Amino acid sequence: MRPLTLVMPHFANLSMLAEHHAVWADYPADLKPYLHVIVVDDCSPKGAATRPTEHTLKDVGLASERLYRLQKKVRWNWLACRNLGMDQAQTEWALMTDMDHVLPAETLRRLVCGDLEAENVYRLSRVDAPRPWPYALMDCKPYKFHPDTWLLTKRTFDRAGGYDERFSGCYGTSGEWRDRVIAVAKAEVRLTQSMVRYPREIISDASTHPSVYTRKGDPKNDAELLARRKQRDLIPDWKPLRLTFPWEFVASVGAEVAA
Repeated sequence: MRPLTLVMPHFANLSMLAEHHAVWADYPADLKPYLHVIVVDDCSPKGAATRPTEHTLKDVGLASERLYRLQKKVRWNWLACRNLGMDQAQTEWALMTDMDHVLPAETLRRLVCGDLEAENVYRLSRVDAPRPWPYALMDCKPYKFHPDTWLLTKRTFDRAGGYDERFSGCYGTSGEWRDRVIAVAKAEVRLTQSMVRYPREIISDASTHPSVYTRKGDPKNDAELLARRKQRDLIPDWKPLRLTFPWEFVASVGAEVAA
């Protein structure tokens, strides 16, 4: 069995994070020691109803859970959150996903026990949660593929360069990352195991509300994204900008693990 780090950005998703804790607490005892969790808070507004603190973390028997926070606010800066989470991960393998996606025990078992090739990148299927935990995975309805859930090694992430923080605050950069990571991987493999998506109708803060960011298709967003791409393309042999935002360690529970 291999240890795995789950990396998730957070922005005012405290109820959804509590749902994760409920699911993790119910994991079989033999799986818990193999899961490490890193949550990176994207400058959630201060206050007990939105911002996670050391009191937010719950020791539910996982190998570890760590909380970090970006110290400079940029709208919807999930790129920097993921870069920081991957930088701080101490296991070879990591699963990057969004806060509204839960990792069920059946899927975790496949990821820590099943065969994986370090040169590949892996994608997961997706289903919709029928209600807050507990529920059976068989009760969940299939949902469309998620472009931002990735299982890969830290080495593959580094070879791809990570997410380019030149685009922080812009919507519509998922394809840019996908092209780079696929270029360095031996293969992109889609697994049949699923992540469980939570709509805001079930947990109101499951995902970032659209009012917080500007969606792709908005003229202002698209013009800004195009301008940044053109500026980047003028740089000879450019590399993605990574870890350019100040951050802090907030708290942890559980033990650390050597890479």
